Amino acid sequence: MKELILAETSLWFSQIPLESLHGLDPSLGGIFYVISVICHYLGGSSFFLGLISFVYIYYRPKLAFELSLGLLTSGIAVSLFKFYFESPRPFPYPEAFDEKAFGLPSGHVYSAVVVWGLLAYRIPKLWFRIVSILIIAFMPFSRMYLKVHYLGDVTFGFGLGILHLIIVLLLLNKFYEPKKNEPFFQTNQYRTLGLLGIVVTLFPITLDSPFLSEEHHHSLSGVLMASGALGGFWLGVLFYPRLSKKEFLNWSMPKFSFQFGSDSFSIFWKTFLVRLLILGTVIFLLYVVPGILIKKSIWKDDLFLRYIRYLVVGFALVCIVPLVLQKVQKGKFLQN
Repeated sequence: MKELILAETSLWFSQIPLESLHGLDPSLGGIFYVISVICHYLGGSSFFLGLISFVYIYYRPKLAFELSLGLLTSGIAVSLFKFYFESPRPFPYPEAFDEKAFGLPSGHVYSAVVVWGLLAYRIPKLWFRIVSILIIAFMPFSRMYLKVHYLGDVTFGFGLGILHLIIVLLLLNKFYEPKKNEPFFQTNQYRTLGLLGIVVTLFPITLDSPFLSEEHHHSLSGVLMASGALGGFWLGVLFYPRLSKKEFLNWSMPKFSFQFGSDSFSIFWKTFLVRLLILGTVIFLLYVVPGILIKKSIWKDDLFLRYIRYLVVGFALVCIVPLVLQKVQKGKFLQN
């Protein structure tokens, strides 16, 4: 099966489509490169971590839950596909983009379809939907233009992303109706789902082995990063309702006023900055600092430790950040 899919003589896994995209380089190459690099970062895990954090703390906790579920399950799925298909990337590819896992399917394309598709579905603003569609449309082009994926990689990633997005939306609309005026945390359902979710995220750890190739190692690393973050998210969902006061189970930002110097203007920006400070501090202490220390240790390539690190990050985002905000001036910066 792998030999059939990865037949190097096929146009799907050939350098020809990649080279053809550079036909306009003399006149438009700079523009294409800039767009491709932007798409590279818009489809990366660091950007999505920041996006979910922002949506959770500033916009709508329910939407952050949906984005986390969509992103992290797609991250697990795409990394498992890479681990199984063992499809090499185009060679040589730019080392500047640090893509060391297998190529099939494209994780950037897969995740972009799921996350930006979900955002476009949930946020009914025309301009935002146009931007989301453009990002999804340009993502396959950018991955081939940078020569980090074949045509088959991005096509397979796009198709799987569409299927994944449909499944996520069907499940959310069935078990988690967004129009209900309920708090973000509903323990009646989340206790069972949370425990099940945590157990499921432990499964990929069994795939770890000291005999993995470098490509297998990095592909499995992606699985455990997503699994750990998802496990931490579910863990936070289980604990936060028990540790929080009821009035802090749902929140949004205060109304913004364009009138400089008004009370609402001042309240909005104070709330924004305090939330940003707490979020940044927690992520720095529990994600950035441990990452630096781990890279300097003999455990820098340990996959189980990577799972634990992202589990802590997921838990910190869902549980620790809002709990800390509750303690700051009696939680006034977490209230609507």
